[in-house]
Amino acid sequence: MANQSLKISLLAVALLLCTLPALAHDLWLERDSNGYLLYQGHRHSAHAGAEFVNYDPAFAKSAVCVDDSGAARSPALVKSFPVRIAANCTALFVSFSSGYWSKTAWETRNVPKNQASGVVESWLSEESVKRIDRWTPAVAQPLSNGLELTPLSDPARLKPGDKLTVLVTERKQPRAGVPVAYGGDTRVTSGEDGKVAIRLRQGGMQLIEASLETQLADGKADTLIQATTLQFELPQ
Repeated sequence: MANQSLKISLLAVALLLCTLPALAHDLWLERDSNGYLLYQGHRHSAHAGAEFVNYDPAFAKSAVCVDDSGAARSPALVKSFPVRIAANCTALFVSFSSGYWSKTAWETRNVPKNQASGVVESWLSEESVKRIDRWTPAVAQPLSNGLELTPLSDPARLKPGDKLTVLVTERKQPRAGVPVAYGGDTRVTSGEDGKVAIRLRQGGMQLIEASLETQLADGKADTLIQATTLQFELPQ
């Protein structure tokens, strides 16, 4: 019975995410000569879609950069498309929000539900991505108060077939019961200690994703939908 309930829960989350335009694309960070570029799309996705999808640069809200000494700072975001972060980080966390969404029988609009008529469903979208390039002890700690995935050991030391233990946090505290996906499939939910073990299946770019839905009572949306991505690379 417990396994059946878990399967139903994971399926419900997967179906929900497929219906939300604000969460229909992956976020990832690419290095360039001046730092990082923030992209959205399906370049690394297991499902079909445009390789790159435009977004409003204002959706990128803030960044946290961990340097080689383990110190964290907040680099500026250059808000043109794609958003650029001029920094050299062991780990870089970027928060992103497309705001409030309201679904009616006719359309889905990027407005709070109190600014639309005939709303049948509404949500606030908050997303984030964390890229890890080099390991320091500070990288094993959460960097934000939002939903976040943190590896507990250096993923660069692993190879395909190995397992990586990841900590799921919200407000920097372990969060139980959060669905975690890898390779486009929802694999497991976080345990009571907030941890999940993910078996890495291939080399190259890795995207591990988590999502969480929370009820709201602010009059602007029914729910808060949070989605976060952990990004790193393994040797091919």
